[in-house]
Amino acid sequence: MLNISVLLFSLDALADELDTFNIVAGVNRQYDDNVFRVSSDRDMRTVAGRKERWDNITTGFAGVRFDKQYSLQRFKADYTRTAYRYQNYDFLDFDANEYKLAWLWALTPYLTGNLSSDRTESLNNFQDYRDYRATNIRTTRSHRFDIDWTPHGNWHLLAGISYFDLRNSQVFNEQSDYSQDSVNAGLKYVFPSGSTMGVMLLGKKGENNNLISNFFDANFDERETNATLDWVLTGKSRISSKLGYLDREYENLSNRDYSGVFGNISYIWLPTAKLQIVTTASRELASFQTFTSSYTVMDTFAVSPSWLISDKLSLQMSASLSDRRFDGNSVLGLPDINRKDRGKALSLSFSWKPWRSVTLGGSLQHSARESTESSLDFSDNSASLSAQLFF
Repeated sequence: MLNISVLLFSLDALADELDTFNIVAGVNRQYDDNVFRVSSDRDMRTVAGRKERWDNITTGFAGVRFDKQYSLQRFKADYTRTAYRYQNYDFLDFDANEYKLAWLWALTPYLTGNLSSDRTESLNNFQDYRDYRATNIRTTRSHRFDIDWTPHGNWHLLAGISYFDLRNSQVFNEQSDYSQDSVNAGLKYVFPSGSTMGVMLLGKKGENNNLISNFFDANFDERETNATLDWVLTGKSRISSKLGYLDREYENLSNRDYSGVFGNISYIWLPTAKLQIVTTASRELASFQTFTSSYTVMDTFAVSPSWLISDKLSLQMSASLSDRRFDGNSVLGLPDINRKDRGKALSLSFSWKPWRSVTLGGSLQHSARESTESSLDFSDNSASLSAQLFF
């Protein structure tokens, strides 16, 4: 029998991230003590037909990667097939097929861009999806073409078009199926220090699908303006930020319209060569259509330290607090319920690379929500171990 260390050494000799063609495979085992994110007073037998709140989830994946540079052109392709298996609630089992294709094109060093396409599949998060006896798989597809032209010095003229499509395998009206076409144009300036600043204008036209009633509008137009700043403060710190304004208008139901300011700002600090601390504050606006709300506003504050203990071992931590508000006029004239959620999340993870071709990892996570609708409160803890081969 071939000794396992000899096998891993052989794989390590073959593995090289600069290779044109690579194969990746791995497995993850996770214990989750509240897989459906339900409150502690709920009887799981009435929720999902079993008494267990917990589950052991095994994830196995295999994929191929292609990355090749031809003169100024670069071609990339990734394909991954992933199997998700649940010990208790096996009706949640599913297989995901995902890909990423990209052509990083260049006519000259001053006229470049990207042509890309990708597909993802995932299980809808039970924080928002509340049908506990159905498997609801979210599939997304996107296609994008963009241009970056540097006509003079440090100025960049930017433009692009894109298409995005989302499909749920079950009806999920709050975050419904939709397709969207987008166009954008912008300007960016790159300073000699490496700092950048820019502005972008976006126009989007979308269509919601698979809605449950006529009280939800299908077609919408969305306009967005945003400014970005990535500023190098010192050799050990920088600021990365984005500030924008979004305005969405629906074709028939104007009381579903919404607008507002969104953005984020991060302070990245490297106190030592092996320690990084990222502090982030953000605001997000997102569609969330119910009979009493049309969208959500979520404010988040997060701190994420990471420590490179050695060339082979690293440690990551994260802590965040969030406030989520559910806004928008009721189309039925119902009283506003003024739902507000407060969330918190903590995580600790490590990554160990004993050989170039092998990565081992593990994590501990805690998340919780307190809502003005007390039936939506939950607390969840999970732990996982993973292994990955790359050759």
